[in-house]
Order: sequence, then C-alpha cells, then structure tokens
Amino acid sequence: MTRLDKTMTIGRKFFWILFFLAFAITAVTNLAIDQQFTWFRIVGSSLIFGGTLLDALLFSKNARVIHSVSVFTFLIVPYFMVLERTINDYFVDAPVYWLLPIGLPIALTWIAYFWINIGIRKLLHWNMGSCLGVASLTAIPAVLITNIVTNQTGVFDVLEMSFITIVTLLACGGLGLITGLFMRKRNH
Repeated sequence: MTRLDKTMTIGRKFFWILFFLAFAITAVTNLAIDQQFTWFRIVGSSLIFGGTLLDALLFSKNARVIHSVSVFTFLIVPYFMVLERTINDYFVDAPVYWLLPIGLPIALTWIAYFWINIGIRKLLHWNMGSCLGVASLTAIPAVLITNIVTNQTGVFDVLEMSFITIVTLLACGGLGLITGLFMRKRNH
C-alpha cells in the first residue's frame, strides 16, 4: 500500500467518523426536543445523500465522476421522497405534492444530462476542453426543461427569462470547444 493509499484510507475513516457523529448528534437532539424524528428525517437523509456523494467523489480510486453520478442517479429520487413526505407530515398545514410534477422531471433531466456527457467522453475520447464545451452546450436544454417545469410556463417565456444563462452557456461551450481544438493540435 502506497503512502497516498494510506492517507486516503485514513481520510476516508475520519470522514465517516465525522459523518456518524453528525448523524447521531442530530438524531439525539431531535428526539430530545420533539420526542420523535421530525426535522432529523431531512437532516439524516441529507447527510446520507451528501456523505455518499462526497465519498464517491473524494475516495473512489478510479472513475470518480461515474461513481458520483451513479450515487446521484440512485439516491436523488428517494431523497426527494423523504423531503416531500417529511415536509408534508410536519411543516405545512396543507400537503404540497411536488415530487411527481416537478422533482421527478427535473431529476431525470439532470440524470440524463450527466450520463449523456459521460457517454460522450467515453465514446468519443475527447479531451477535457472539448468535453467541457459540449457539457456547457448540453446544459442549455437541461436548464430550459428545468425552468419550464419549475415555472409552469411556455418555452418562449422561459427562453426570454433564461436569455443570459443561454448566452453564457453558449459562450462557455464555444470557448471549451476552441480550447479543445488547440489542445488537440498541440498534442499532435
């Protein structure tokens, strides 16, 4: 085991010790205050979602992005379910059911966005500049879908509302693709 591997192992253990401490402290605090789990359901599920995502991103030896996107893919909808249920059970007078009409379409949009960009990188073997350019360009439809779903409005209203974001993503996409071309020429 190399020194880096040992450091990563110690770092991962320390990370999970802190995670379990935060989990236990918030659980005990919620039980002491409310004699049941109310807001801890939000904190605990957020810790599980964020902790698992960070673990994949920080401590995976290979394919960190793929591991992180896999965690996001499998946990985002259950996480949203816990949030919706907890908020409706404890924090609002009349239930608000936002998961199916808003949360699920947005989650699926961004899951598709991440996997499409991973697929482009894996299939085309492009350099990082080109991949970042394509990621910026493919973010445009994802942003538009997100804004259409959240604002419950038409495409033209969303285009007008998202104009600065679209122009910024187009500029970043163009810059990334140009950078990718220069990187490709320099390597050949």
